[in-house]
Amino acid sequence: MKSNLVFLMLFILTGNVFSQNIPPLWTEYEELRRFGSGSATLPDFSYAGYHFSEKEIPSLSERAVFDVTDYGAVPDDAEFDDVAIKKAISAALATKDGGIVFFPPGKFLIAPDEDRDSYFLINQSNILLKGSGSGVGGTEIHQVNMRIGSRQFRFEPKENKTEKLAVANGTVQRESFIIEVVDASKLRVGQDVILTHKSEEYTKNYFAPRELSAAWDRLFGSTGGMQIKEIHTIEEINGTTVRFKNPLHIDVIPVEGYDFELNSYNSIEECGIEDILFSGSWDSYPEEFVHHKDGIHDGGWVAIHMGNAKNSWIRNCAFTNLNEVINIRNGYQLSLTGLNFYGKKGHTSIHARSGYGVLIKDCDFNGAHHHGPGTGYGGVGTVVTQCKLGEDQIIDSHSGQPYATLFDAIDGGVFYNLGGPLPGLPHHGKYLVFWNFNYRSDRDFHYDFWSVEKRRNYTIADPIFVGFRANRTITFENVGIDQSRGEEVFPKSLFEAQLELRLRSGN
Repeated sequence: MKSNLVFLMLFILTGNVFSQNIPPLWTEYEELRRFGSGSATLPDFSYAGYHFSEKEIPSLSERAVFDVTDYGAVPDDAEFDDVAIKKAISAALATKDGGIVFFPPGKFLIAPDEDRDSYFLINQSNILLKGSGSGVGGTEIHQVNMRIGSRQFRFEPKENKTEKLAVANGTVQRESFIIEVVDASKLRVGQDVILTHKSEEYTKNYFAPRELSAAWDRLFGSTGGMQIKEIHTIEEINGTTVRFKNPLHIDVIPVEGYDFELNSYNSIEECGIEDILFSGSWDSYPEEFVHHKDGIHDGGWVAIHMGNAKNSWIRNCAFTNLNEVINIRNGYQLSLTGLNFYGKKGHTSIHARSGYGVLIKDCDFNGAHHHGPGTGYGGVGTVVTQCKLGEDQIIDSHSGQPYATLFDAIDGGVFYNLGGPLPGLPHHGKYLVFWNFNYRSDRDFHYDFWSVEKRRNYTIADPIFVGFRANRTITFENVGIDQSRGEEVFPKSLFEAQLELRLRSGN
């Protein structure tokens, strides 16, 4: 009797897990992760976010505070605050341990002219831009004049020199952590490296048996090929055997005359932006948005750039009336969480180009930009999870063959007009996974994900769909896997389940 009562309590607490729709791909992944070895079909997307989501984003209460009003900024007046903000940033940069550039409540004006060479530069680690909240009664930084294509707050190292450190030796299967090198003398434990390769031969083998269009001409020739730029942290070195902290998401296969190299990765770390509303004057421009009409429509008012930033974040911020919001290039272990995008429709919301492990979580995109969140140009391990998009808002996979990308527990959005130029296609390599994606559109649509006869604005190599649902009739052709169509699956979030499984196993 007692055992029956215990079983009943577990049944109630677990919400009757036995009735959940568990797809075969998750069963395969979980069994391999728990009990065996080898490469599951699904990539391990859990290595994304600040410190690979193993640590909470810190409060930084111990850091020195540099209040912009102490340097001459005055909120809610008609004067521009650029000089004062730059002075506060310079003071923080001058300290050994960095600091918090603090904005009290009120509206601060920037961009007194259209000089696109004027912006705010953070080129050292440990700098946080912190406001007093992104809602009513909080902090607003308002860009008055357009500065076409000029991201106004830039985080990037002073120098970004790349050095060749080692050459890979032999074949390695994707999702492995171990790679052999010819000579490990320039490598050290804790070092960040970029696994790089580019060749036509590898590209053809990677996409085989799919045919490549001659119009995708960046893939061909002596300098052509898909861009492989995986960032990894070295956890162990044993002779010429190197173990990474995070898994490879690409097969390493020797190509005569074209090495897989390990190159240095230079970065700034522990930087962030939080609790600020960033706004622009795009709403006062007398035209509605037209995609690629001109530089103003695509990038008249632009907010943030993070280049070569590691273990950094943007959280609890809002963005309104901006053409382009957040551009990330070569980012590593970044978290973008709790962001809200609204206002007059613009061009781009979040674009993670190249890099590894960018996490976009719990954000509301509201249909405020033509391109919703996404990746491109060699980006790998990008995770977009538990976000809301507007009806017919387009996810972004901006050509340049990113791979191993997850759109996870997404409500809203479509993928019929992905960005990027024709020579840079296909839009995405293998292992683009849509997990519990709730598609919302005002029309029916048929997706043929691979065609070399005519341009497709959604050319993806064997996409994977699990728990795909839609409010219209959506059909697929040249799809990789399509499981549990029309039904929500368990686990609801693949990212959260993979992370929980990894942390529980101690890896």
